[in-house]
Amino acid sequence: MIVEKRRCAQGVFPVLAIGIMFIVLASGVINEGKASADEIYDLALSTMHIRITSQEHTATFGLYDTVAAREFYDQLPLELELSNFGDAQWMFFPPEKLNVTPHEAYHDGEKGELSYYKPWGDVFMLYKEFHAGDEMHRLGVGLAGTDGIAHMSGTVLIEKNQPEKNISGIQKHMHIQVIANNKTTIFKLNDSQASREFYAQLPLNIEVENYGDKEKIFYPPQKLGTADTPKADARAGTLAYYAPWGNVVMFYGKFGSAGGLFELGKAVSGDEYLRDMSGIIKVEKIDQ
Repeated sequence: MIVEKRRCAQGVFPVLAIGIMFIVLASGVINEGKASADEIYDLALSTMHIRITSQEHTATFGLYDTVAAREFYDQLPLELELSNFGDAQWMFFPPEKLNVTPHEAYHDGEKGELSYYKPWGDVFMLYKEFHAGDEMHRLGVGLAGTDGIAHMSGTVLIEKNQPEKNISGIQKHMHIQVIANNKTTIFKLNDSQASREFYAQLPLNIEVENYGDKEKIFYPPQKLGTADTPKADARAGTLAYYAPWGNVVMFYGKFGSAGGLFELGKAVSGDEYLRDMSGIIKVEKIDQ
C-alpha cells in the first residue's frame, strides 16, 4: 500500500516516511547536494515586489533573486482562486509551473513567507508557522500587510508592485535588509535626512555589538544629519540613530526615548532575529 501525505502540519509524519528516512540516514546517503539548515536562509532579495489583494486585505512581498521568483513575477498580473491548507496558508495556482532548486527548499515555514510547492505547482502565503514533512521552496518574504493574510478568501489579485515615487522621482519608501547568522531582518526606512544618508552608504559589511539588554549597535562610516528626522520612541523592531555616538541602533526590546536618539525606520519582518545578531553583519538596499 502506498501512503501519500503532503506537508504534514505540526510535525506529524507518516510512519512509513519515518521508517524510510531512518534507513536512508543509516546508509549515509540522505540529502546529498541539498542545502544545509544554515544555508536555507541565505537567499538574496531582489528588487521585485508584488502585492496580493483579497477581501480588501493587501499584503506586499519582496521576492528573492531566484529563477522561480522571476518566473512567477513574469506571469503577473493574475486573478486566481484561493484555497486553504492546514489552517496555516492560503494557496493559489499560477498558470505555469516554476523551476526551483534544492537551495530554496525548507521544512519550517514562518508567518509572512511566500513559497512554492513543486509537486502541486501552487504558490502559498503563510499566516501561521508551519512544519512540513516534505520540501517547500521560498519565493519571498512579507514586507507589509501580513497580518491580513489570515482574513483573505475567495478570489485573489496578484500584481507587480513598483516602488512608490515622490514628485522628484526619488523612491518614497526605502527598504533595507540586515543579514546575520544566515537570518534576514527587513526594515522600512522613513523619509528623513538621516535615513536617506544612511541608505546612501549601503551596502555595508560591518561589525555589530550588543549594548545593554535591548539593542544591537553598529557604526556607519559617515555620521548622519538629523535636520528633519523624528525623535525615536524605541521599542522592539525600531531602527534608530544615536547622534552623540554616531551609531545605528536596532532595538529588540522596549526602550522609549532619549536625547539625541532619532528614528530611522521599523522592522517589517525578521525582528525576532535581532536579539541573536553577532559578528559581521551585511546591511543592503532592497529597493534600487
